[in-house]
Amino acid sequence: MNTLLPTSTAGSLPKPSWLAQPEKLWSPWRLQGADLSEGKQDALRLSLLDQQRAGIDIVSDGEQTRQHFVTTFIEHLDGVDFKKRETVRIRNRYEASVPTVVGAVSRSRPVFVEDAQFLRQQTTQP
Repeated sequence: MNTLLPTSTAGSLPKPSWLAQPEKLWSPWRLQGADLSEGKQDALRLSLLDQQRAGIDIVSDGEQTRQHFVTTFIEHLDGVDFKKRETVRIRNRYEASVPTVVGAVSRSRPVFVEDAQFLRQQTTQP
């Protein structure tokens, strides 16, 4: 790529309303099982197409396969209990129910590798 200032996006792009409620933090999935897996991939494809139509040089998955950019990663870690939650204040603006660390935090397997591989299969763009 020989673009002086390549464009990209940062953060989550809105999810389609058939997948999850748009613009709602931790919105539950509206699909389940195989339909959810297929729906996430369809949403990723649509997100990619929107970025390409907008002329974005460096594309992303738009976080279409994740409910939240932090907690979906943490769900894949050992030592974190999502059933034992605490309420904490975030930036003195709002309260959030968060999981509790109950042991050594570790990652026993890769996280989001399949999502990244799927995105790479959909485009030749960086």
